[in-house]
Amino acid sequence: MSRLAKIATPLVLGGAALLAGMHQWESQELTVYADKLAGGLPTYCSGRTFPPRPVGERLTRAQCDEVDAQTATEYGRAILACIPADRLDQNSFDAMTLFAINVGKAGACGSRAAQLLRAGQREAGCRALATGPDGRPVWSYAGGVFVRGLQNRRQYEANWCLTLAQESAP
Repeated sequence: MSRLAKIATPLVLGGAALLAGMHQWESQELTVYADKLAGGLPTYCSGRTFPPRPVGERLTRAQCDEVDAQTATEYGRAILACIPADRLDQNSFDAMTLFAINVGKAGACGSRAAQLLRAGQREAGCRALATGPDGRPVWSYAGGVFVRGLQNRRQYEANWCLTLAQESAP
């Protein structure tokens, strides 16, 4: 099948691979905590900050599973609103959604990565998740300080994005 046909495959919102990626990078925190990298913003489940919840509140695994599924769908829709679906395959879509969950919808949609993907420059767009035109890390700073864990996540997202999704045989 041609590359174009692979990219034109319908995308799955909030699929199992995306949820696994969320849990890998965000972990699933059942107790609301003040996220140091986000200036103390109350954070829960797999990185959710809105609607706000009081620090120390405890959620059940089932509640967080529901919150995470809603988050994945909500942020996936935001990506589809700023990058045409025919410019994405499942892996680039999931990687961009995971990126958006971390940097915000506006950050992801306004990013150089999104601009390149919209322009049909898939490989360059995927690479732009982790590095700038000069090869330096991007989206890997908190409070102006480089955070190795954020760069590791950006590399994961870029590599995931670069891997063309394989269609299942009928």
